Amino acid sequence: MMLMRCLVLSFFWLFAQPLAAQQITHACSSVAQPAARLACYDKAFPPPPEVIEAATEKAQAGFGLNQPREPLRNPGQTVEQVDPERIESQVMKVDHGRDGQRIFTLENGQVWTQTESRSSGHVQAGDAVQVRKALMGGYHLVMPNGVVVRVRRVR
Repeated sequence: MMLMRCLVLSFFWLFAQPLAAQQITHACSSVAQPAARLACYDKAFPPPPEVIEAATEKAQAGFGLNQPREPLRNPGQTVEQVDPERIESQVMKVDHGRDGQRIFTLENGQVWTQTESRSSGHVQAGDAVQVRKALMGGYHLVMPNGVVVRVRRVR
């Protein structure tokens, strides 16, 4: 009985060694660049629609904050969903800062402050506004009457 146990264990040990030495890999694991490797895996194993929707919502929430220049995209996600050119929201509150600059709190939770000292245009709580990307990494808040002021996101 003891001899039989030793033989069975020896048999398993002999065949387990080659199996343990083998590594299970995917073709994507050999891609050197992290973004390209991720794209390869995403192509092989596409994320569900909920993941794409969550990534789009995250991009909208992060609009105007310092972000990497080339955001990664999920398969099926457009460039606009990852890096929007503008957002639309309602003004919840308008405060006045120290230098007469206005601070706009939007319905989506974002807070933007006017970066120029002149106070043109009228905007009040309840107004629908757009915040758009401008040249040189800046942003413009477009009021309902079409007046544009330069802003930066503070929160």
